Amino acid sequence: MLTLLRTEMLKLTTTRWPWILVAVTLAATAVQALQPVYKSGRDGDPTIGTSFAELAVLDAMARGALVALLLGVLAVTSEFRHHTVTGSLLQSPRRGHVVTAKALTAVLVGLALGLAAFAIVLGVGAISGAVQPQLVNGDIVLRAVGLVLTYPLYALLGTATGCLLARNQPLAVVIPFLWLAGLEWFALSPVTQGVRVWSFLGTTAALQNAGDVPLVLPIWVGAGLLLAYSLLLLGAGALRVARTDIS
Repeated sequence: MLTLLRTEMLKLTTTRWPWILVAVTLAATAVQALQPVYKSGRDGDPTIGTSFAELAVLDAMARGALVALLLGVLAVTSEFRHHTVTGSLLQSPRRGHVVTAKALTAVLVGLALGLAAFAIVLGVGAISGAVQPQLVNGDIVLRAVGLVLTYPLYALLGTATGCLLARNQPLAVVIPFLWLAGLEWFALSPVTQGVRVWSFLGTTAALQNAGDVPLVLPIWVGAGLLLAYSLLLLGAGALRVARTDIS
């Protein structure tokens, strides 16, 4: 398994697109973190030196988790698109092990991306004065931890989606991206908030200790459910990969 992990990591780090996505994500995170600093005190925006401004800077890393999901998708679908999956399975015929290695690699890369994004928002916040030690409390710490952990969990979800739609990369990219970008809230709008909190976005809000979502689940419930959803989909995806004709 260790050899497979090294192989999968090598595939990601020696490919151009993952690096481009990471660079764009971190640059966009920096720009978004600077926005509440620039708009501080204007048109009702929170003023520097308040907890609201601190949270606004931290929240700049929220959307980057979607890129972690995209990296998870590409870790699987790129091999099918470029027909390199045959060589991979000839070297390691146990398809379940290959899927597991891809999932673990995506989780590690997602966690690294989340930590890098957190370092950027923390740096912007510290330099601008938006993040101050005396303003940090338990809720803000949970918010920061939840934002970072969303990255590896979304990367795992992306790997699962990639396995389920391995032969259709565009669909594997578009469906989860649009769904988690807000389509889910629209699709579930007819149901009550008590039902929506159990959705992907609802559990994500719980994990991130979101204060603007009513009836949000406890943070540990959100984290557990999001992990359970990802693992269930990954199991279904692994079964599909195991039954897919690679020839």
